[in-house]
Amino acid sequence: MTIDWTVFLFGVIGGALAEVLKWWQLREATNPPAYLKSVFYWVITGIMVLVGGILAVAYNVEASKPLLAINIGVSAPLILKGLASVVPSKITAFSICPCPAARQAVVSRAVIGCVI
Repeated sequence: MTIDWTVFLFGVIGGALAEVLKWWQLREATNPPAYLKSVFYWVITGIMVLVGGILAVAYNVEASKPLLAINIGVSAPLILKGLASVVPSKITAFSICPCPAARQAVVSRAVIGCVI
């Protein structure tokens, strides 16, 4: 797999735009939050900006669609939050493949594709 650095860059731009919006909302604060002086905050912020680019590449966005890559970058924290909040309680044959024929094949340890 090759990395499309243009898509990565647009995803990073999207991630940075999300942070700029956050700082823009703080512009009129009389007392800026103490976390703005925290190294931990800035490291996490940098990581989240980079995650925006990583997710844009992972979603296999075409370089001809920079707005989509930016949108994914802006949405990166929400995407990660959504992925982290879903914890499967139990993996069953039904959760792997919902159609009955393939489910039976999974149960009997055969590998068959499922067409829904």
